[in-house]
Amino acid sequence: MTEVGIVLVDAGHRVEWSSLVNPGMPIPGNIQRFTGITDDMVRRAPRFADIVQQVSALLRDRLFVAHNARFDHGFLRNEFARLSLTFAPRVLCSVKLSRALYPGHPRHGLDAVMERLGLNCDARHRALGDARVVCDVLDIVKRDFPVAQIDAAIRKAGLTASPLPGVTPGASGDPPEAPGVYLLYGAPVVPGATADLLPATAEVPLFVGRSRNLRARVLSHFSGPQKAGQAARLAHETRRVEWTETAGELGALLLEAKLVKQLQPPYNKPPRAAGPAVALLVRGGPGNEVVAGEAALTLVEVDRVAPRVLNGLYGPFRSRRECLAALRELATAWQLCPKRIGLQGHERRTAACCNVQIKRCRGVCCGREDVRQHDLRMMSALDDLRMPDWPWPSSIAVRERRPDASFGERHWLSHWCYLGSEPEDAPTGTIVGRELRFDYDHYRILRRHLDGLPLDAVQVA
Repeated sequence: MTEVGIVLVDAGHRVEWSSLVNPGMPIPGNIQRFTGITDDMVRRAPRFADIVQQVSALLRDRLFVAHNARFDHGFLRNEFARLSLTFAPRVLCSVKLSRALYPGHPRHGLDAVMERLGLNCDARHRALGDARVVCDVLDIVKRDFPVAQIDAAIRKAGLTASPLPGVTPGASGDPPEAPGVYLLYGAPVVPGATADLLPATAEVPLFVGRSRNLRARVLSHFSGPQKAGQAARLAHETRRVEWTETAGELGALLLEAKLVKQLQPPYNKPPRAAGPAVALLVRGGPGNEVVAGEAALTLVEVDRVAPRVLNGLYGPFRSRRECLAALRELATAWQLCPKRIGLQGHERRTAACCNVQIKRCRGVCCGREDVRQHDLRMMSALDDLRMPDWPWPSSIAVRERRPDASFGERHWLSHWCYLGSEPEDAPTGTIVGRELRFDYDHYRILRRHLDGLPLDAVQVA
């Protein structure tokens, strides 16, 4: 974050406030060109921690309105979270409001809205300049539409209370009928604490879920047949809900997996096995330089391997235990030597393995079978486990849109790693350069969803 711009509106009167923010790191070149904010401009600017109390006081008890509100609200919420604070205003997205009020227009980005309404901005892509434009748009909306139509459009746009104090069926501020991810929080109320600036310890995430219909799924936790056991306890302990809309199933799956791993909510099923994901590495391949009697396979932790060379591995497996179980099955099915594939120690190189006597090994460990012949069979056994090549030359953005084209996202991916998501009309470049980190669950999701992906859904960086 490099700048905060706020316009407060009371009975038609505006009060403006803005500040540059020192992000504590160099600003990417494309962002400097896009916003006009340079490293020199923010070098002496305050850190967000220096202005957080002022920002909180300005926004307290206010409706947070922004174009692509998810994007701006997300930035602010993350900055508050880094300071162990919670930012929780009601939110209205003016993009969604524009779609609801002007359904005949195909484009609803801020530039398109300005052109449609005849608005100008001398400081486009600057925080305060864009906030002024949003205020101008709202003024025109109030002038051109009756109150009842505006209220209906706001309901359609999904005015959200994020986080939502309590969840009851039919209450205003229910999650929208849209795909996304939701979080259920529970904690005792802190007496005297304001709703938009609470210590992070006041609440903890209890559950992370996803759905194609957020409203129906969230309300199902608190309605319908009487709950019992864990479901009843979760419904009783939940005090508020946060949600993030996504364009579709892929975005929801990726975000849910990320949040479950980060937050480890107690009501989500724990990972089936502890420990890092692992894969098998062949030491040299068939006819390799590995001495007969030594292991031709070794286990590696996948997140310690450069993602760009994952195609040299076999797996991945959620844990070491899962990997060894798979190896034992292959050894039995293909008569592989447990010493040669790393299942048995090598204290005595020329000694026969434990499976020779029961004829489950053909004797490569004691000279009865040629090493090359064994390893060719081993490679055939491993063939279905080989991690595939990344099909593109670099990072890609997968475009995902709702069937009614009301919302779209770009999901940035590289070498089977998930980098992040952004609205399709957001400026590119803020995500694509992030560090690659392998995640087992993201890998499985991408393997399922990228097969047969339409060519027009992929943008190569």
